[in-house]
Amino acid sequence: MSSRPVPPSAPICESSVAQRLALYASRAEQAIFVGGADGRTEWANEAACRLCGFALEELAGRRLELFPDDADAQRSAADHIRTRFAAGEVARVEASIRTREGRVLWIELEVTPLPGAAGAARGWVAVASDISARKRAEAALAESEERYRRLVEDSSEPAAVHSEGRLVYLNRAALALLGAPSAEAVLGRSIFEFLHPDYHRLAAERILKMEVVGDPAAPVVETLLRFDGSPVDVALAATPIEWRGKPGIQLAGRALLGEAESETRAERRAAVVDLSSLVLALAPEIEDRIAPRAQVSLDLSAAPVELPKGGVPLEALIRTLVAQVSAALPRGRGSLLLRSESRELGAKELAAFVPAPDGGAGRYAVFEACAEQAELDARARERLFDPGFAERCPGCGPGLAAALAAARARGGALRVQAGACRGVRIALALPSAAPARRPTRRRRDR
Repeated sequence: MSSRPVPPSAPICESSVAQRLALYASRAEQAIFVGGADGRTEWANEAACRLCGFALEELAGRRLELFPDDADAQRSAADHIRTRFAAGEVARVEASIRTREGRVLWIELEVTPLPGAAGAARGWVAVASDISARKRAEAALAESEERYRRLVEDSSEPAAVHSEGRLVYLNRAALALLGAPSAEAVLGRSIFEFLHPDYHRLAAERILKMEVVGDPAAPVVETLLRFDGSPVDVALAATPIEWRGKPGIQLAGRALLGEAESETRAERRAAVVDLSSLVLALAPEIEDRIAPRAQVSLDLSAAPVELPKGGVPLEALIRTLVAQVSAALPRGRGSLLLRSESRELGAKELAAFVPAPDGGAGRYAVFEACAEQAELDARARERLFDPGFAERCPGCGPGLAAALAAARARGGALRVQAGACRGVRIALALPSAAPARRPTRRRRDR
């Protein structure tokens, strides 16, 4: 029995492999830098040149400067890379760089040491990806969460969040309602410790339904147990949310006090109302009934208004404005932004409102419903304030005749902007009930 000799493998041509690697690196979509032991760039591919805005001849001999505006972060990144290199490991960092034009970009950088004699690094290869868009999104989300936190924290209405059955957040009003000495005394404890046993089954069913379906639960009245064990009846609304990567439920409550005290508080609320709080309370109804197919976003700042007794409720006025803008969306689909704030309006800006407010230039609480993709044809725009708008322009919305009368009765006015470029925007301006103060803001995207 004989066997054929196995022919020797063909020798590997190192220069051929190097050429292929160089060709791959030059055409790669990711930015690739190659440098020497002194830290200076020796070669970069086309993607790296586009990223930095420099030609290859200009990059050669330069150092890849990380965190150009933060010396402490720069030192920390350099120490991290040196430590990894000393261990013969890859260093990974997220860092900012500055382009030739002066723009600041964020990159995700992976630096691999090239070993030399005796294991010492003789150079390096760095692969970079532009993550500026992600960093901007993270910053915007952090700002939005901070605005929301400030708005909720400063609210006079109790608010809390529980996740996996345990309390993870309470604002100051909620701590006061429970009579808790501090947040630490409550956080981490089961929500059922603060709920009367008669309501445990109802609460468990509501929680399960929200977790399965994902829809808010209808407001109910339940009896809570304060820190000292005393009961208090509370009207509770519950909405499923995401809390730090886990499912959570946000609770918004209002204590039901004795009749005399309730009347006093009702009168106080009737005198001054935060326009933003009304919009926030109406948000579930807007999303579920008024604009169910639209993507609704909120950008709310403190906007106090003084309301006279009687007349059309402010909630009804807001519903009408939102319904009119929603009706202009094609098939009810698109993005709907509801914005409120307290700000100064000059005579020039007020001239666009109907009618011109009696108070003239000054501070106003402004609510605006905006739909960039919406359209309002010329016929509808001409008849928008006609009392018979809904009948004469069927399917175009409820019209603004009643809303204009309600706004005028409160010393306010309406503004309608409609065009191919800006979509449809309807604004309500009411005299502000308080002087300017630093706003607390909340922005939310559904």
